[in-house]
Amino acid sequence: MKNKIGILFILIILGVSGFAQTQPASNKNNYVVLTSKIPQLTPIILTAEALKKEDGNKFGDFQIVLYGSNVEGLTNKEQMESYTKKAEAAGVQIYVCKLSINHLNINPKDLHPHIKVVNHAFTHLLQLQKNKNYYSIEL
Repeated sequence: MKNKIGILFILIILGVSGFAQTQPASNKNNYVVLTSKIPQLTPIILTAEALKKEDGNKFGDFQIVLYGSNVEGLTNKEQMESYTKKAEAAGVQIYVCKLSINHLNINPKDLHPHIKVVNHAFTHLLQLQKNKNYYSIEL
């Protein structure tokens, strides 16, 4: 009987410590949105602003990742200036898929400086979900 209680106690302790290790490192709400359409940046940024207000101190990171053939529009620096100003004010980071820009022969230097490059949009999304507990949606 004592052995069973001892084993049960050890299993409970191991279970609690294992559970603690699977919890998010921070109590922040992090978000990532994948889209292939540049005009969707405006409603996505508005969503980020609303979540930032709603979350308060719990608001963490908000990323937008663009992919596909429409990323060619990201080279229009005048158009992108409007989006990037709004994104910066809302605490939103904009990324583009390297596979997409390579496919379209876009030089990363031709992108607005606020736009960063990730190797692969879908891998980036899954890594954020898996390793950093992001809420995500693809549009």
